[in-house]
Amino acid sequence: MYSNENYDEFEALLNDYLPSEEGKKERVRGVVAQKDRNFSYLEVKGQPTAIRVRSEEMANYEVGDEVEVQLMGDTMDGDFIIGSRRKIEMEENWEKIEKLHQENSNILTKIEGKIKGGYVVNILGYKGFLPNSLSEIPMKDGDKAIGLEVEVIIKDLENVKNKKIIVSRKDVTEVKEKEEFAKLAIGDVVECQVSEVLDFGLVVRIGTLKGFIHISEVSWVKVENLDSYKVGDKLTAKVIELEEEKRNIKLSLKAMSVNPWEEIAKTISVGSEVDAKVTKMLPYGIIVEIANGVEGLIHMNDFTWSKKKIVLKDFVEINDTIKVKVLEFEPEGRKLKLGIKQLSVNPWDNAEEKFAVGKELEAKIIEIKQFGLFAEVESGVDVFIHNSDYNWKGEETPKFNIGDVIKFEVIEVNTEDNKLKGSIKALRKSPWEVAMENYKVGQTVEKEIKGMIDAGLFVALSKGVDGFIPMQMASKDFIKNLKDKFSIGDVVKAQIVEIDKEKERIKLSIKKIELEEEKRENQELLSKYGTSSSEE
Repeated sequence: MYSNENYDEFEALLNDYLPSEEGKKERVRGVVAQKDRNFSYLEVKGQPTAIRVRSEEMANYEVGDEVEVQLMGDTMDGDFIIGSRRKIEMEENWEKIEKLHQENSNILTKIEGKIKGGYVVNILGYKGFLPNSLSEIPMKDGDKAIGLEVEVIIKDLENVKNKKIIVSRKDVTEVKEKEEFAKLAIGDVVECQVSEVLDFGLVVRIGTLKGFIHISEVSWVKVENLDSYKVGDKLTAKVIELEEEKRNIKLSLKAMSVNPWEEIAKTISVGSEVDAKVTKMLPYGIIVEIANGVEGLIHMNDFTWSKKKIVLKDFVEINDTIKVKVLEFEPEGRKLKLGIKQLSVNPWDNAEEKFAVGKELEAKIIEIKQFGLFAEVESGVDVFIHNSDYNWKGEETPKFNIGDVIKFEVIEVNTEDNKLKGSIKALRKSPWEVAMENYKVGQTVEKEIKGMIDAGLFVALSKGVDGFIPMQMASKDFIKNLKDKFSIGDVVKAQIVEIDKEKERIKLSIKKIELEEEKRENQELLSKYGTSSSEE
């Protein structure tokens, strides 16, 4: 007898399922008169009441059909006689079951339920017990197994009271596995089906056998994940390793073709220049294929000698064919690193001389940002110009477009980071420099008032340069409110009294002009009349 693995629950189920054998044992034939969800009722000549049978036992019969049942006793209230169709079927099938057990023959059955320790199966109408250890069903898939058809052998049989049956699926599989495993040899090509997709490989079925394809054996190209495979996929693979004791089978998909890394090693080496097809875009670079099954990486740092962050899609697109240079090549480890910028001389090698601070250069605008623009001086060399270096204060801000050729002056060279900074406004004098050439302390000017605050007046000296007349210098007379005497747009005469080169400020005075004019008038009056206007 098979060991008692949680059999108690199954036995309780079986006892509940089978009607008591006490009472009437005779068989009668009757006609189905009524069927409802739980019970069916038969009319039998000579019986004082209807025969009540569980409807689940009458699934193959309809109202009006004649059927033979075995009488099992009366209901507790005496209203009906209990009948069983299944009892007859089970007794007829028992002999078949005993024969299957004796001959150790396989039988196809269906899993009807899951209980503690195993599963309930149907063996020719009998409830059989399939222990977990003999089921070959993973614990996590237990609930999914209900309704599954499985091939088993009758492991143990007891015909004492309730006809207990223990079945095994494992024994059937082991026999088949031994037979199929014995037929395999390393190098065999087999058809298999994916049964499980793991992060590191594929579990497959080869008939009744289980095999494994490691992720490294899927393709000659490095595979990052197995998302393209799903359970049920049919594959053709080659046997690369057999472990007889555990019947482990290792398979390979890539072994179905010639190793392309060995082939390409015959024609390329570090320093070789080859054509490559772009196959994948990554956040840090692109993957390219230089031969069928041979892929390598071009890191974004190897696109251009410029260290400015690049947008890969601005350089290449999927399926583009480009020229590349082999930087690293290890065919045994399937490692291939490539570069684009290495096809040309590094323009930054003599940058301090070629792009020296103060040099005037030309460049084509390739990118415009809110804070400035980038322009290509030559292949691999970009210059950045901040928007504050477009024009001097007071000048009109120029408009730029992608593709425009601009002139600029180099104001910073960083050979460590391969960065160049330029200025467009540096090519001409600033408005302040022009003002320093045109204005001196003591100079009198006549200019228009362009602004007014409580503290004084602003006058436009030249484009981009304003002068300031403090309130106390706006008139020789006391003024309580500047607006009482001045308006925006008025032209006033004032004298430059101070130039602050460091702060780029020019201070003027109307008062000084007025006092000087008053003094001059007094001198004229004294000279002419011997008296001044102040004495009148």
